[in-house]
Amino acid sequence: MLSASYGNNCAALPPSTHAPDMSDSTPQTYSLEILSQTTGVSTQTIVQYQEHGIIRPQFDDSTVRALRRIEHLRETCEMNLHGLKLLTQLLDEVEQLRDELRSRR
Repeated sequence: MLSASYGNNCAALPPSTHAPDMSDSTPQTYSLEILSQTTGVSTQTIVQYQEHGIIRPQFDDSTVRALRRIEHLRETCEMNLHGLKLLTQLLDEVEQLRDELRSRR
């Protein structure tokens, strides 16, 4: 059952997780199993997030950061898949707008 309410214990998000890794020009990609081991998120949950469009099918460093953010939201805010998808889309849009603003300065 989907619920629109969120827990009262919803903590603030950790600092921005979108900072690009400039240490290597070639993006690191991960298999499903390695991504699961790296993030502590089960392979079934990762596939579920992918099927619902919460994460991209290509698993890279940004996916690791996204999964950590998603799990933080899920655990602290008790968000369901619909809420997670909506909030991650909004947070991504905010980050894109911040990047655009920085580039104009």
